[in-house]
Amino acid sequence: MHGIAAALAVAGLAGTAFAHGFVSEVWVGNTWYPGSNYGNYQQGSPVRPPPADLSYVPFWNAYDGSAGIACGWNGVDPVPFSAPIVAGESVKVRWHGDRGWPGTAQDLWGHYEGPIIDYLMRCDGPCEQWSSNNPNARVFKIAEAGLDTSKPRPDQAFWPTRPFGQGMWAQDKMSREQASWWEIKIPEWVAPGDYILRHELISLQTANAPNGNAHTWPGGAQPYPVCIQLKIYGNGNVYPPETPVRQLYTALDLNVNIYDGIDGIVSYKIPGPPVFTPKWKRHVRRAEQLGHHTE
Repeated sequence: MHGIAAALAVAGLAGTAFAHGFVSEVWVGNTWYPGSNYGNYQQGSPVRPPPADLSYVPFWNAYDGSAGIACGWNGVDPVPFSAPIVAGESVKVRWHGDRGWPGTAQDLWGHYEGPIIDYLMRCDGPCEQWSSNNPNARVFKIAEAGLDTSKPRPDQAFWPTRPFGQGMWAQDKMSREQASWWEIKIPEWVAPGDYILRHELISLQTANAPNGNAHTWPGGAQPYPVCIQLKIYGNGNVYPPETPVRQLYTALDLNVNIYDGIDGIVSYKIPGPPVFTPKWKRHVRRAEQLGHHTE
């Protein structure tokens, strides 16, 4: 769906219930910060808020050059605070959702089939003054997790259906095993500066139906990008190759049938560029694989 029809449909999304969560709190290094309050900014938070209806970015906006895929349509503008962190420390995010086990808090992330992907985006100056609408917005990937086939396909648990895919999805692991928390390490080799951590969930339960279905419109894959403003300190000196954020994905990346076979697909290729690893890290890893001493 494109052109006038798509524009009219997007205008009506506010009344459509297809959203399932937002980042409600974060730990940056050893410091806790509030996340967004649904679609509203919270004072002292480094998190750019999602749309008021918590909606995902329509899949075609992920590859048609739209600015919304960078930080979501409500995250284009900066927030007035960036959280300090030393390279090598971690950021932990908590996704507040609408699911949970009977008798427990019903606030876990509400999807389970799909990857979790993390990028860093350099701001041109302070992130507090930098819009992700900038045509020069570029990213490099620092982490990803998709379908872990070393684990068995989980049971239904609190989900309305049993997850499809012969293994455990990253989003399922986040809710099922980690109480809706996810940890991202900022690599120690990252050069100091002002960055946005672009943390993204891509839900795939309707990725096989780009025209939508009775459960959800507009269909297709559902990207949920969230941007967290950081000031990174440390002794790193690596500036990785970058990819324009509006060119991360293609239509083929976001139209995937996870229901192949009786129990779902047996493998899944995470979209976007590969996770960047400096050459010296690759050399150390190779030496360790060969049993060589690397100290």
